[in-house]
Amino acid sequence: MTRRRVLSLPAAVPLARGQSGRRPRVACILNAYFPNSHADVFMSRLLEGYRLNGESHRPRLEVASFYVDQFPVNDMAREQAAEYGIRIYPSVAEALRLGGRRLAVDAVAVIGEHGRYPRTPRGNFMYPRFRYFQEVTRVMREDQRVVPMYNDKYFAYEWADALRMYRTVKEMRIPFLCGSTLPLTWRRPPLEFQPGIELEEALAVSSSDLEEHAYHGIELLQGMVERRRGGETGVASVRCVEGPEVWKLGEAGEWSRPLLDAALSRRVSPPPEDRGQTPQAILVRYRSGLKASILNLNSLTRDYLFAARGKGRSEPLSSCFYIQLYLHNHWSFMVRNFENLVLTGREPNPIERTLLATGILLFGLESRRQGQRWLETPELDVRY
Repeated sequence: MTRRRVLSLPAAVPLARGQSGRRPRVACILNAYFPNSHADVFMSRLLEGYRLNGESHRPRLEVASFYVDQFPVNDMAREQAAEYGIRIYPSVAEALRLGGRRLAVDAVAVIGEHGRYPRTPRGNFMYPRFRYFQEVTRVMREDQRVVPMYNDKYFAYEWADALRMYRTVKEMRIPFLCGSTLPLTWRRPPLEFQPGIELEEALAVSSSDLEEHAYHGIELLQGMVERRRGGETGVASVRCVEGPEVWKLGEAGEWSRPLLDAALSRRVSPPPEDRGQTPQAILVRYRSGLKASILNLNSLTRDYLFAARGKGRSEPLSSCFYIQLYLHNHWSFMVRNFENLVLTGREPNPIERTLLATGILLFGLESRRQGQRWLETPELDVRY
């Protein structure tokens, strides 16, 4: 991929605590804000602080403004705005400029998840993350100032838009945080690959809606396999299958039953009742030769799980990526990462991870739309 830089735009300047006598100010761009939504589990910690591993952390940033796209009957945005003295602006640009003429915040958080939006023919929710990104970066260009930005979950529901977002981040040198909370959360038991590990096969397990939740499985998988020997060199092909064919492919060796058994052995939460829910799988073949699978199994788990077979090892490596189903406290890791991004300007993880995970999801869903066939993916020549 070619990378041009917009040299006329200054890179963001980290605003350290106390440097200007105040906490850095954040504009929050939200689809919808209701109980247990992504906006809720992120904003509640950004506003009030959080606890991690027995320690309390007070907010290091100040929420200065909201833009909210939708207001459902159980809306929290208006009450939270009134409680914290935050103004809700009618446009993204006004939220960034705090009603004035120039960019007036030190960072932007985009929580483009949830709300009532249609789906594409392949099954993606048409969340307006790309539109938000365009509006945010337009303000940065017009006002000749770049600030750190967070984009919740994957880039966009069309590959061309996702790629455009990635390239714009690189061109404008935006300190950028994106992706899933799953690579950040607790691992039970602890499992961390050293760079250069040699892997023969990897597998992640998720549940619930394929578009919404298998994506988390994709990104936790990518966060693990990107550390293999030679680094990441991209994905050659993707296939999505559903129903009994999933189990047939396991019997045929397209994915490993011993890896699935190893992953399921790490479940922390009680599994759901097995009522014969339809299994789903996204199969991935990396350009390096690595074989990987994301199994979406609503009858077998409520946890996110991982297993891999290392070269020369007889036993699989496996762990549960634990998310505290009802407390949602794994979101504290993402809030901490966002605070650190704003205060230091340093990106905590490679955004190429999210770009590649976005592509795996989009082409996987397209495979399902095209009769569950293998799709070659030269577009996913993503290296890092």
